[in-house]
Amino acid sequence: MLLRVLPAAVPLMALFLSGLTGCDSPTTTRTASDPGTPPFTAANGESPASPGSAAVAQAGSVGTAPSGAPLPDSLHLISPGRAGRLRLGMTEKRLKNVVPTELLTRTTYQDRDGRRLPAYELRDAQNPQAPATILHLIGDSATGFRLRRIRIYSSLYRTAEGIGVGSPFGAARQNLGLTRIRNTPAGLAAVSGEVQLAWVIDPNSLPNKPPEQIQSSEIPPASRITGVLLYK
Repeated sequence: MLLRVLPAAVPLMALFLSGLTGCDSPTTTRTASDPGTPPFTAANGESPASPGSAAVAQAGSVGTAPSGAPLPDSLHLISPGRAGRLRLGMTEKRLKNVVPTELLTRTTYQDRDGRRLPAYELRDAQNPQAPATILHLIGDSATGFRLRRIRIYSSLYRTAEGIGVGSPFGAARQNLGLTRIRNTPAGLAAVSGEVQLAWVIDPNSLPNKPPEQIQSSEIPPASRITGVLLYK
């Protein structure tokens, strides 16, 4: 009976032995240095870039407005009623306290009534070659004098929008508005009433007609600003 069972068991033994042989077949081992198949492949067939391989965007230039115009430091910032440390309405004594007296040259100007009033030419400490800023005072010797008007001709002074001497008139109009134009002793000026600033326009870019006849629409947007007036 045992002899009859053995022939039937032979195929089973062969199958068992073949299974053991399969377990001894070589296996694929991936080491840390073997990248193998990437876990993700983009639709275009490219592998994802490794971290840090892409160029990093550089920060924007420091000291420029969004338009690219240069921005001033705190000593040259123009804002309503202020130009750096200067403030309209400040007393003459206060003026001499905040500005070194060696930078001030005393002079005079004539107002609309023909009176001669004191004024100062202010040289720039950082750039002595820059055009002087003109400071007009008002008052009398009994009550004292106060800063009435500031005329700026240096391109160092600018608004927070980067607008100043050398800027196109169109930029001032777009950013700070236009109330009216008027003829001043400094030249034809475009007035931005909300910020109490006036922009003296380059006369070479204006129509060939008397200033009082020029309309604001006739001033080319590319006309350059040659002076900034601060008033109250």
